[in-house]
Amino acid sequence: RGEEGRRTMEAMGFQVGTQLAERYTKDRPRFTEQTEVILFLCKEFWLDVFKKRVDNLKTNNRGVYVLQDNAFRWMRNLHAIGSTQETGNVARREYAASCTYFPSGIIQGLLVNLGLPCTVTGDAGNLPGCTYTVRLKGSAP
Repeated sequence: RGEEGRRTMEAMGFQVGTQLAERYTKDRPRFTEQTEVILFLCKEFWLDVFKKRVDNLKTNNRGVYVLQDNAFRWMRNLHAIGSTQETGNVARREYAASCTYFPSGIIQGLLVNLGLPCTVTGDAGNLPGCTYTVRLKGSAP
C-alpha cells in the first residue's frame, strides 16, 4: 500500500520488462530509431503481453507518448464492491489505479532496455480502459 507499495510493484514490473525485452528482441537487429521502439511496444509487445494491440497512440513529437487501451485485459473484471454504489465505485477506482503500477514498470523496463530512458505513469480513470503516458528523459514536462 501507499508509495512504498507503488515503488515495489513498479520495480518488479521493471525487472519483468527488461527480461521480456531481452527475450523478444534477441533474434532481431537492434532498433535504431525511437519510433521503431515505440511501434514495437504498441504492436508486437503489447499483443504478446496483453493479448491485443494498443487502441490509440498519441505523441507531442517532443518525447511524450500516450498509449491508450480501451479494454485493458487486466482491468476488465474489476467490479464495484461496497455498501453503496458510490463507495464501491470509489474503492474500484482506487484499486484500479494501483493495478497500473506493475504494467507501468513493465513498459518502462522494456523501453529502458531498448535504449529509451523514460518514466511511465498509468491512469485507470476510464475503466476498463487504461492510459499509459511515457515521458522520455530530456523531454519537456
